[in-house]
Amino acid sequence: MATILKQIVGAIVLAASAVGVAQADTVKFTGFLGGRSAAVDIDAPANTSPSAGEFSILLNGQSFSSLCVDVQHTISWNTNYSDYTVKTAGAYGFSTAQIGLFNKLYTAHYADSHTSSDKAAAFQIAVWEITYDGNSALNLGANTFKLGSGGSSNAKTIATGWLNTLGTVQQGQWQFKVLDSGTRQDQLIAMPVPEPTELAMLLAGLGLIGSVARRKARAASAA
Repeated sequence: MATILKQIVGAIVLAASAVGVAQADTVKFTGFLGGRSAAVDIDAPANTSPSAGEFSILLNGQSFSSLCVDVQHTISWNTNYSDYTVKTAGAYGFSTAQIGLFNKLYTAHYADSHTSSDKAAAFQIAVWEITYDGNSALNLGANTFKLGSGGSSNAKTIATGWLNTLGTVQQGQWQFKVLDSGTRQDQLIAMPVPEPTELAMLLAGLGLIGSVARRKARAASAA
C-alpha cells in the first residue's frame, strides 16, 4: 500500500505542476539511482561521452527518478536549477508514436534496468533513441541519434535488443511528464498508473484508518 500511495502522491504532484499558469519548478540532481551507470559514447546529435543511467532527483523538494531526453545540455550534481517547467509529454513535443514506444519500453524493461549498471545505461540509451528517432526507424548507428564505438559495449547490445523487440510488446499503464529547461538537460519522468482494484484498496484502507482515528479522538474527548 505504501508503494501505491507514493505513486498516487507523485502523480498528483506532477499533475498539479503541469496544469494552470506556467511556473518555474526547481530541480536538483542528487546522483544516479542506486549508483547504477555506465559509460556511453555518443556521436550525434552531440559528440559526447557521458555516464548514462537513471537519475535520482528532487522536484520542488519531492523525490522522483528521471531519464535524460536531451544530450545537448549538461547538469551538475546537487545544484538547484530553478528554470524547469513540468509539461505533459505531448505538450513537450513527443508524438503519439513516441509516447507509445516509451510506454512499451517501461512496461517491458524498466524493472530489469534496476538490476545492473549496464542495463541502467541501456535503458537510458533506449530512451535517447526513442526521443530522437522514435518517429522513424530505431537504429543506434544511424539517423539523428547515433552511438560511437566507445563506451559500454554490453549496454549498447542490451539497448539494441530491447529496441528491436518493442514491436512485440503490449503497452502497459504509464503516464509521462517532461521537465523542460532552456539551459539544462530535459528530463522524462514516468509514473505507473495504479490498477483500479489497487486504488480501491488504498482508498478503503485510508477510510478505515480515518475512521479509527476519529473513534479514538471521540473516546479521548469523552474521557
